[in-house]
Amino acid sequence: MTAADRPARILIVDDERHNRTLLEVMLEPEGFVLSLATSGEEALVMVAKDPPDLVIMDVLMPGMTGYDVVGTLKGNITTKHIPIIMVTALDDRDARIVGLSAGAEDFLTRPLDRAELCMRVRNLLRLKTASDGALAGRDNSMGMVSHDLRNLLHGIVLQTTMLADDASASTDNKEMVVGLKRILGFAGRMHRLVEDLVDVVSIDAGKLALEPARHVAATLLSEIVDASRLAAAERAISIRSDTVDPSLMATFDRERILQVMNNLVTNAIKFTPRGGAIMLRCEGTDDGLVLSVSDTGVGIPGKLLDTVFERFVQVTHDHRGLGLGLYISQCIVQSHGGRIWVESTVGKGSTFYFTIPSMMTKSKLMPTSTASPP
Repeated sequence: MTAADRPARILIVDDERHNRTLLEVMLEPEGFVLSLATSGEEALVMVAKDPPDLVIMDVLMPGMTGYDVVGTLKGNITTKHIPIIMVTALDDRDARIVGLSAGAEDFLTRPLDRAELCMRVRNLLRLKTASDGALAGRDNSMGMVSHDLRNLLHGIVLQTTMLADDASASTDNKEMVVGLKRILGFAGRMHRLVEDLVDVVSIDAGKLALEPARHVAATLLSEIVDASRLAAAERAISIRSDTVDPSLMATFDRERILQVMNNLVTNAIKFTPRGGAIMLRCEGTDDGLVLSVSDTGVGIPGKLLDTVFERFVQVTHDHRGLGLGLYISQCIVQSHGGRIWVESTVGKGSTFYFTIPSMMTKSKLMPTSTASPP
C-alpha cells in the first residue's frame, strides 16, 4: 500500500480525557487512524518515533503548552511539514494570532462543529498530499540531474588528471599543468555545490539521510586535520586538534558530522589571514559532546551572528560560495538532536560550537536556534 492509499494518521494531543474522546468520536467515522497523547512532551516523543500526517493540538496544557509544541515541531527540519490544527476554548483573537505565529496551519475554538472539523482536516491533508507530491517530483528531477552532473564532473576530472599527468612529464608544459590543476579545482568546487544543492532539497523535504552508529570522537578531529592540512599550509595557516579523551564516544552519522567539521574548517581557512591558526576541540559533558573549531580570522560582526546559519547568507561580500555550508551544517546538527552556535570578535577570530547528544533518540525534535546555549 502506498502512502496515498493508506488512511491518514492523525495525532490528537490534549490533557483532558473527555476532549480526546470527543475528537475520537468525531473523526473515527472518517476512517482516519488516530493516536492519542496526553501532554506536549508525550506528543514530541510519539512524533519522533512515527510522524503523523496531521496533529490536532490543545493550546492550554500543563508543562509544554500547545504553542511550545508547535514551535518545536515547526522549528525542526524533520517535522516542520506536518500540518497542525490548534484547538482551544478561548474565543480570543490574540490566542489565534499567537498560535498561527507559532506555525500552526489552522485554529478552532470549542465547542467544535463536527462537519467543520472534518472539512478542515481533509483540506489540510489534501494540501499536504499535493505538497508531498510536488516535493517528490522535484526530488526525482533533482536526483536525475545530480546523477548526470556527477557523471559529467567525474569525466572532466578523469580526463583533466590524465592530461595533467602527461604534461607534468615535460618541463616545457608548466603553464599547462597550472591551468589543468586550476580546472580540477573548479571541478571540485562544482562537485561540492551539487552535493550542497542535493542536501538542501533533502532538508526541505524532511528527508536528510542519517546512518547513526557509535563512534570515537577523537578520530573525527584527527581525520579532519589530516584532510585539511594541505589547504591550510597553502595559506601558511597552522591547523591542529587539542588532546581529546580517547574514551569519548557518541552515537552519530560519521560522514555527516565529518561534513559539518569540514564545512567549519573550510570556512576557517577561507577567512583566516596568512600566518593564522585553527584549533579543533572536543569535550565531553553530561549531555554528550561539544565540538568546536576556533580560528584567528577576521571575525564576524555582532549584528550578523544570528544570520550566519541562514541559507544563502554570506558574511562577506566576496561571493566565495553560495552560503549553504553553515545552513546545511545546522540542519545536520539539529537532525542529531544537537545545536550549533558561534562566538566571534571582529579582528580576533571566531569559534563555532556544536553539540552531539549522548543518545540521538533523546530528542530529535530540538527547536531551531542559533543562540548561545544557557
